[in-house]
Amino acid sequence: MGDLRDTVLDVEVDDTRSAPLPDVWSPTSVNTFIKCPLAYWWQYAQGWRTAPTAALEAGSLVHGVLEELMDLVPAERTKERAREIYAERASELALTLNPRVDAEDLRSRAGTAMTSYFELEDPQLVEVLPDGLERSVSAQLDGVAIAGSVDRLEFSVGGARVVDYKTGGAKPRYAEAYWRQLMLYAGMLDETGMDVSEVGLMYLGQPARLMVRPTPESALTRASRDLTTAADSRAEFVATHRWEARTGPLCSYCPFRTACPARSQRQVPTPGSDASHDALGRLPELVWRPRQREGSASADSGVSGSGVTGSEESD
Repeated sequence: MGDLRDTVLDVEVDDTRSAPLPDVWSPTSVNTFIKCPLAYWWQYAQGWRTAPTAALEAGSLVHGVLEELMDLVPAERTKERAREIYAERASELALTLNPRVDAEDLRSRAGTAMTSYFELEDPQLVEVLPDGLERSVSAQLDGVAIAGSVDRLEFSVGGARVVDYKTGGAKPRYAEAYWRQLMLYAGMLDETGMDVSEVGLMYLGQPARLMVRPTPESALTRASRDLTTAADSRAEFVATHRWEARTGPLCSYCPFRTACPARSQRQVPTPGSDASHDALGRLPELVWRPRQREGSASADSGVSGSGVTGSEESD
C-alpha cells in the first residue's frame, strides 16, 4: 500500500467492548486502516475519538463558510460576503465551543485559512456543478461498499474536478493518503457515470497551495485495490482478534501511542482490556463515544469516531 513504516507487530486485543464494524467504508477510514489497523480498531470498534481541538474546530468552521459562500450565485461570492458568513458562523460556534479549545488559536487558524483561500482563487470564476457542494456519494468498488462526502465538484477542462479543502499546510507525510482519498471519491463518482478528469487539494494553511492531478485509470485502480486489500485484511483481523500495529513516522501524532504495545517503552495492558480502556480515558486528547452494537450497516465516516486520524490538523 506504499505507506512508510518501520515495523509491524501482531497484537491480540480484547473485543469485550467492541461494536460490529460498519459495513460501509469511507475514504478516511481506508486511510486510517492502511496507516495502522490497530488505530483503526481503537477508533471504529472501540469508539475512541479525538477531543475537540482548535485545528479541528477551525477546519469545520472554514468548510462551512466556504460551502455557504460557494452556494451563492457567482456575483455574490465576494470577500465582504465571506466575512459576513464567517462572522455569523463564528458567533454560533462560540456558543457551543468546548472550553478546552483555545479560542484564539482557532481564530488564528481559521483567519489564515480564509485569507489563503482568496489568495488561491477568485470564487466568482468557479463553476460549481449542480449539487456540487458537500455531495454525498456512494458506490461498490470491486465489491466493497464505500461512501463519503465531496467538498466541491466543479467544471474542468475535459470533465469534472473534485476539490478537497485542507485547512492546514501541505505536509509530505500526509500526501499519499490525501491523494488516495481523492482517487476513491473519483472512483465512486465514476461508478455513478460522472467523468472526473481531475482531483485537487486546496491547502489553506501557509504557504497556500492548490495542487491538481489527473485521474488516469491506473490511479483509480490502485486506490480501489487499496480498499479491497483493507477490507480483506480487516475481515482476517476481526476473525482472529489480532490486529496489526504499524509503526512509522506518523506514530508521533497518534493519540493511542501511550497505550500501543508497538510504541510504548514499557509493557502496556492488552488493548481493549479494562486497564487499557481506563488508561486511554485519562488522556485529555481522547473521548469515548462507543458505537451502537446493533444496526452497524451505516458508513464509518459519521459520528462514530471519524475525528481520530493520527493528524494534528483537520481535513
